[in-house]
Amino acid sequence: MKLPSIPYLAAAFLGVVRRFPFVMVFATVGVFAAMYLIERDSAAHDDELGKMIMTCSLGLAIMLSASLVVEKWKLKQPLSLLPHIVGLVLITVYFFSLRWGNFDSIITPVRFVGLNLAAHLCVAFIPYLDHSHVEDFWEYNKRLFGNFMVGAFYSLVIFAGLSVAILAINELFDLRINEKIYAHLFIILAGIFNTAYFLSQFPKEFDFALKNYENQAIEVPKGTYTTAFKNLTKFILIPIIAIYFLILYAFSAKILVQWELPQGWVGKLVLGFSVAGIFTYLLNYLLVKFDDSQIVKGFRKWFFYVLLPMVILLFVAIGRRISDYGVTEARYVVATAGIWLLIISLYFIISKRDNIKFIPISLVFFCLITVLGPFSAFKVSERNQLSRLKAALLKNNMLQDGKMVVATDSLSKTDAETIRSAADFLQNNGHSEELAKLLGLAITDGKIDWQAFNDRMENLGIEQPYYDSKYCSVYFGRSNQNEIDIAGFNLLYQVYAYENSVPSNDFSGFQISKSGTALQYFKNGQVLDSFDLKPFCKVLEEKGACNGVTQPDSLADIELISKTLDLKILVDNLSFESEGTQKIREFNGKALVREKQ
Repeated sequence: MKLPSIPYLAAAFLGVVRRFPFVMVFATVGVFAAMYLIERDSAAHDDELGKMIMTCSLGLAIMLSASLVVEKWKLKQPLSLLPHIVGLVLITVYFFSLRWGNFDSIITPVRFVGLNLAAHLCVAFIPYLDHSHVEDFWEYNKRLFGNFMVGAFYSLVIFAGLSVAILAINELFDLRINEKIYAHLFIILAGIFNTAYFLSQFPKEFDFALKNYENQAIEVPKGTYTTAFKNLTKFILIPIIAIYFLILYAFSAKILVQWELPQGWVGKLVLGFSVAGIFTYLLNYLLVKFDDSQIVKGFRKWFFYVLLPMVILLFVAIGRRISDYGVTEARYVVATAGIWLLIISLYFIISKRDNIKFIPISLVFFCLITVLGPFSAFKVSERNQLSRLKAALLKNNMLQDGKMVVATDSLSKTDAETIRSAADFLQNNGHSEELAKLLGLAITDGKIDWQAFNDRMENLGIEQPYYDSKYCSVYFGRSNQNEIDIAGFNLLYQVYAYENSVPSNDFSGFQISKSGTALQYFKNGQVLDSFDLKPFCKVLEEKGACNGVTQPDSLADIELISKTLDLKILVDNLSFESEGTQKIREFNGKALVREKQ
């Protein structure tokens, strides 16, 4: 194998610049903006640089799609300028629509991810919006995927090699090279080298299948499936997906037997396995033409039948969350993804064509619906949470002349949780306009001042941050933090204990036990004693200490006695599960120890 020469690489790079000039311009500008962001000494220009980087990232895919339109339909000047002009207009509109000052909300990142996904998917199908054969579409995307993986591998290898070289020079010659050079190197390779390599291998034509003009049959080109590609799909991906779905089906059976609605991250698992399964289905799509084994044919035939019950499980899981806590952007995205999976499954079950172009085209539609317009995740979640808030206010006579007022009767914990969680959601996620009207507060830079918000909620009698009761966090405010009475004790430990932490071999102090309900006392790496804190956590929960308000010192001290030592714990704060287990997640404080002889 002959390595490419420098002149060859230079010619290839110039060829990319000539073929995709706008794409390389956006890549270069984005790289320089990222490098400048790394080198800045202050945060004065972070907003502008962040907007520039996000815009350039989106601009890459949009301008590449514009170039594909020109090449596919062989547009001549001046008509060939039209797709690029449209692309530049869209990019400009996006740049000026960014509200970076409101970046602490979820709107900007979710919209960025959704638009980027849609733009990159357009690259996958734009050349095949006509009546091009599905085989051509599949081969085209297989080449794009292969080129991307090879380019990413080359970039990582070059980065690793050059990083080690820089490190060696720095250590051997004591040059004190700024460590930011590694970040600069990574950005240049990822932004310019990887982009240029990917584009240099980009297909120059879009017809790959061999046509048999006598009977109009379509033959898949030779080399479509290499041995490695075939084995990856047949012997690795398909069995893994089958195992994952067996796990989900077993979990579904458990739900039916126990007749208990799913909790936790079921939706995430179903979405993750579904996406992995669809990716495997796409890789396996043409393998049946080369391999007639039952595993290959069976996966293509039955995958969407197997997926359909999992989509129903997804709807049950997300439906419960929405019913209990209302719509949020994240839940809206999961629900929308479930609808897309349902449509995809029904299409491939009912349709006789099995046109895989439908997958990216439909996904682009759902991406745009999710992040743009009146039915976006942001608008729907805002309307839903605002409706929950107003309903709870009306129920408790807390709404007069469009303003929130103090409840005339005692406010139940459930209603207080609803009011606080809905108000917090609107405040945290960039939906402050209607909330400000209800509270009678002003908006600055699209947000309500946090202190003003909390003060107003406290004046309304909802000063305690009611959250999901799964976890309890307790804080103590000691009046004399620096005055500790150590009389009668011979050891003092500062305790910073976390769940699943592993102490060193010579550790002395306290750590949370594997069960999560006790503090273990270590001496030189050996466990000498263990103290159950479950009763203490139950007392805190019963006394209402899980409401987020700083608790008095009287609840903070624990005195414990065992055969080996006397212990007094001065708790600063702790967090534990409050649904029966009382498993400790975090414990901070001080421990006074008197070891018995």
